[in-house]
Amino acid sequence: MSPTPDTFPSSLNAARRSRELAELTDGPTVDVLVVGLGATGAGAALDAAARGLSVAAIDAHDLAFGTSRWSSKLIHGGLRYLATGQLDVAHESAVERGI
Repeated sequence: MSPTPDTFPSSLNAARRSRELAELTDGPTVDVLVVGLGATGAGAALDAAARGLSVAAIDAHDLAFGTSRWSSKLIHGGLRYLATGQLDVAHESAVERGI
């Protein structure tokens, strides 16, 4: 039996996003506002939070919504490529992203 969306409910949902956006609008000032939660935005938010800054991160969609479709997929597939010995695929992805 394969898992269904109900099997592993996500805490990332429209109700939570609406509530947290309202809290951000009416809440205290934050040190860093990250707009866009693809790989770069998520990384910037993590880095700022790790440095002790207060961070608000927003996106038009869910976290990493477009990453799988629009990027080289190195964030999602890079480790898998490396783990399975597909170094050529990981290298090609990195080179293409640099272009």
